[in-house]
Amino acid sequence: MLRVMSVLKVFGVLVIVPVSACFILIAPNVNATFYAHTLLELHRRVCPVLEYRNLVILWLSHDIVVDAVLPHIISEITYSKTISIAVRENITDKDLFYSCNLLFMDSLNDFEIVNSLQESVKAIYFYPKWIHEMVKASANETLLHLVRFGYRVVYDHSNTIAIYRWNKYSNQTTTIDPYKIAVPDETRDMHGYNLTMFYYEPISSVMTFDAYFLELVCSKRNASAIQMANSSHPCDIYSAIGFQYMYRSWLLHTFGTTFIAVNVPRAKPKPIVSVLIDPFDKYVWITYLMLVLTMAVTISQFGEILGRCRFVEIVLELVMTCLAGPSRTYGGTFENRLLTMFCLMGIVLISSYQSLIISFMSIVRYGSEINTLEEIREQCLFEDYDEPKSFGFKTYPNGTYPELGLGCNFEMGRDNELLSLRIAANLINVRQDYGREDYIRYRIEKYRFANAKAFEYPMGFIVRPQARELFLFYTQAVFESGIYEYYYKNKSTPAWLYKRNKFANEVVKVKDLMLLWYAYVCGILLSIVSLVLEKVVHKEFKR
Repeated sequence: MLRVMSVLKVFGVLVIVPVSACFILIAPNVNATFYAHTLLELHRRVCPVLEYRNLVILWLSHDIVVDAVLPHIISEITYSKTISIAVRENITDKDLFYSCNLLFMDSLNDFEIVNSLQESVKAIYFYPKWIHEMVKASANETLLHLVRFGYRVVYDHSNTIAIYRWNKYSNQTTTIDPYKIAVPDETRDMHGYNLTMFYYEPISSVMTFDAYFLELVCSKRNASAIQMANSSHPCDIYSAIGFQYMYRSWLLHTFGTTFIAVNVPRAKPKPIVSVLIDPFDKYVWITYLMLVLTMAVTISQFGEILGRCRFVEIVLELVMTCLAGPSRTYGGTFENRLLTMFCLMGIVLISSYQSLIISFMSIVRYGSEINTLEEIREQCLFEDYDEPKSFGFKTYPNGTYPELGLGCNFEMGRDNELLSLRIAANLINVRQDYGREDYIRYRIEKYRFANAKAFEYPMGFIVRPQARELFLFYTQAVFESGIYEYYYKNKSTPAWLYKRNKFANEVVKVKDLMLLWYAYVCGILLSIVSLVLEKVVHKEFKR
């Protein structure tokens, strides 16, 4: 049969395919319109255009009926089309998971060729009746298994068509009327079919909603829920662990989230001497300092009595006026009014300052937590490997360890910190259960998740293509009902909660006041040096 190259235009895209010369010289006894209408109607029922916009045509047949029907299929403008004469030439994962596959075949060997399409979502076989009869009479189990896959459209040259579909759940073959095509939902009754989910103990024992979801689906569709820990056995559904899968087109996004958390040290209690500074923020202290300096300059220029003192002495006098009242004699109308107003302000300022100090000393105060990306860059140290460097974080050399409370690390998380912590405890290599509890207790007391997260995505399932629509339907039902949000809230779990010390019930030690002792010693040394210098200078002036 002579073949030429034809250029077809489908949705504005030029597709070059080999076309038989019989496209023009069609046999008069072949009703190509009838065949094409039946195939297109079956395709429309099996693959609604809103869900499957592309039709993948695998052209392996040289039969005259196929040559007559194919132009009608291509000229239909509702779907875009990908045409191939070899299985692996133009068919991609996207074609397998988001399109229908129409396969034209005219020999038993073609079934072996399309064996790699067993995981296709939707497939329609179109082959002659003699193949159908030969398969029925065959005892080859492999061949019988291959032809059972997909929707089988059997034709002959007398313009008759029969449509067969093998229901894998009921293990029966049904016949579809080609003049009144109706495609039943085979998953409405799965006849006890085993829906299997991969069970990974460290994660699945914590994220129990996945198993509950599988049981819920099975109870609605007369199926059996099976969890399998054997990774070598194929399963219908897997949980996508890790963000490396999130860009895959075949991933089914579901309830919950997965993310990369930054494990940071908890804020430590502030030293007791911090109560001297904390009652007012930095803006109040700066304003007070500017006020004292301004008044000192003004008094040194226009004061009648205090104006005779040195500038430093005036500053000290103003500070003493706030703390305990004036210690020097002052006079003059301007100086009296200025210092009187300053004393009134000092009464309000010091009284509020003293009351805040008393309240601050009765409770334990903590430093600020590490939450933002900028705070992580400034305060955290990570182990020296590629991931922290990609974020621009500080690292410490391998083989060394930072001080306690400085080291940070990345951790894979699920939904929230408590569930992620329980998963991490299951992943550590300890034989006793109390070892995991000790790990959780230590983690809660010393570390926490920062608010800044990386690669946060909705959780995903890897679902076998034939069961994808089933799980997609029930996933949307879970979203709309909101049962996922309430499932873990109503589930009894250990109360692993971090509680800060609220009240200061510890004895103040010498080291807690070390800063004040340093200030006291420095003051004494400064006084001694000042006294010695004054004596030396005084003797020099006497000479």
